Amino acid sequence: MEKEITTSSEEIELYEDNFETTDSIDVPELLIDQIIGQEHAVEVVKKAASQRRHVMMIGSPGTGKSLLAKAMAELLPKEELQDIMAYPNPEDSNNPKIRSVPAGKGREIVMAHKLEAQKKAQSRNMLMMILVFGIIIYSFYVGQLLWGIIAAIMILLLTRQFLPKEEMMIPKLIVSNYQKEHAPFLDATGTHAGALLGDVRHDPFQSGGLETPAHDRVESGDIHKSHKGVLFLDEINTLSLESQQSMLTALQEKEYPITGQSERSSGALVKTEPVPCDFIMVAAGNLDAVEKMHPALRSRIKGYGYELFMRDSMEDTPENRKSLVRFVAQEVLRDGHLPPFDKEAVDEVIREAQRRAGRKGHLTLKLRDLGGLVRVAGDIAHSEDSAVTT
Repeated sequence: MEKEITTSSEEIELYEDNFETTDSIDVPELLIDQIIGQEHAVEVVKKAASQRRHVMMIGSPGTGKSLLAKAMAELLPKEELQDIMAYPNPEDSNNPKIRSVPAGKGREIVMAHKLEAQKKAQSRNMLMMILVFGIIIYSFYVGQLLWGIIAAIMILLLTRQFLPKEEMMIPKLIVSNYQKEHAPFLDATGTHAGALLGDVRHDPFQSGGLETPAHDRVESGDIHKSHKGVLFLDEINTLSLESQQSMLTALQEKEYPITGQSERSSGALVKTEPVPCDFIMVAAGNLDAVEKMHPALRSRIKGYGYELFMRDSMEDTPENRKSLVRFVAQEVLRDGHLPPFDKEAVDEVIREAQRRAGRKGHLTLKLRDLGGLVRVAGDIAHSEDSAVTT
């Protein structure tokens, strides 16, 4: 039988002064300061953020890899963020032009183009109505009203067919960082090629004046949305080799054109100019997953970044127990629907952390599972209308 490790009340007093509930525990504002037990990883992430290096995190699930990647995005300067727009190309409609502007400016530019197009459309419609009514009135006076109506209808149809539509010249905002407080963080784990690398929507109406312009069908991928931010990929070996090769190209060139991913779609004919994708890549997985990833991609990350191993446990010390007290307070605050934990409830969480560590004198750092315990206990207290989780 497994021997249960208990923590006495006297030991609990060592790691935290008297507190009634976790509401009185201070929780850091920055995510990087909320990381528990991974001090080495925190230092690496801070260096990588300041130098814009890629990071490979190797470790068990639930040890905080995605939280570290998200915390990294908070450390990046938001002043470098950009909006990216796709413009029609008069010379080659299947090769839309790409333009980058400072964050927030793209929305203003698109709105200005829409207002201008609306004014032009109103002016054109007014002229057409004057022309049509003029033809009808003239034909009425000369006794050819029927032919006048037919001529007016033909003119309306021809102008609709051959005159360029003002809406087709409005640029499309494919990446917007309007009013973003932090650099973007994109979790691209498990996404298909179109969502990761960008795609071009299929257009069933490819002629007859009903077609959608190519630039308006362009959809940015996660690599473009994470421009000047962080792209997180867990279990990276699950990506196809073609996608991993494309990721390698994006990392090297820091730009990647968007094209249709489906061969039988009309989007396959479209290919944009190179779209900026200067992101920091944080790849994660266990040791087996890392060994099975594309060797050139791993070499790129290792040669231009850091590889770090996540810890599964930490020593059972008063300071580390104090960190777990803060962890419980963070989980309650992050959830937003749980009653605060009292001291005895926190003691039970720490006992469970000792048991789950699997090593004498250690506390587990698989905090996702431990957080599940906190949420279940809080949900039970909430269902019983208790103000405190005991």
